[in-house]
Amino acid sequence: MVKISRESKGGLNLSVARVEKLVRKGLPEKHVSARAPIFLAGAIEHLVQTLLNSAADNAQDTETPGHVPTKRVHPTDLIKAVRYDPDFSRAFSGFAFGSLKKAAKPINYILPADEAKDRRDRIAKAKEDAKKKKEDDKKKKEKAAKKGSSGK
Repeated sequence: MVKISRESKGGLNLSVARVEKLVRKGLPEKHVSARAPIFLAGAIEHLVQTLLNSAADNAQDTETPGHVPTKRVHPTDLIKAVRYDPDFSRAFSGFAFGSLKKAAKPINYILPADEAKDRRDRIAKAKEDAKKKKEDDKKKKEKAAKKGSSGK
């Protein structure tokens, strides 16, 4: 009897055993369904394939002076693919693919225009309030320091 791997059963390239090991390691309980790692490996493989296809398209479409379209995918192509796709941008937000350039925020693609504007206004107001509070706290500390030094 020939043993068939779970990767070949699922038609995957990603190691199901490695995914299962990471799932068991990351969960507080050690009980994991036999099918869960297979489905998770398939989902991860699909996401990576989609990301690489987008990055490859980006590498071929890049038109900058002196740049020849290429089949090689560079890290900048991956970063652009993540930053210009709202779903990938949201998935990787906060911990990967940061840049000094402003990115199109995924929320602008999800919410209707008026709700997105209201959200931006609320965020701007909260930032202004935080800045004013910080300035007030700084002034209070300066006053307290002046009172403490003049009282001696």
